[in-house]
Parts: sequence; structure tokens; C-alpha cells
Amino acid sequence: MAIIMNMAADFERRHARVVILIRVLVAAWLVALTGILLAYGYWGWALLTAAGAVANIVWAYHVYRKDVR
Repeated sequence: MAIIMNMAADFERRHARVVILIRVLVAAWLVALTGILLAYGYWGWALLTAAGAVANIVWAYHVYRKDVR
């Protein structure tokens, strides 16, 4: 398990801009999905997807702060 985590962290360091772009796109998709779920009244699922969007944005920011700046 530690080897996989090290590989993921190494990939994030080498390709930080790509990782950030993917995280922002995933967050945008999750925000859109949250809106759709709210429109249909699925509040529980909407909260779950909103939490995922926030987590992706925070993770992208941390990668940006650590590796890009």
C-alpha cells in the first residue's frame, strides 16, 4: 500500500499541472451533478457529491501550493 501511495505522490510532483487540471474538471463535474441531484430532490446524494467537489478543490489547491508555486 505504501508503494502505491509513493507512486501517486511521485506522479503528482512530476505532473502537477495535469493533476490540478483533472481535479478541477472533476470538481466542476461534481458541482454540475450536485445541481442536477438538487433539482430532482436527492438532497443526501447532493451533499455527498458537493463534499467530493470540495475535497477535489482542496486537494488541487494543496498540489498547487506544494509543487507549482
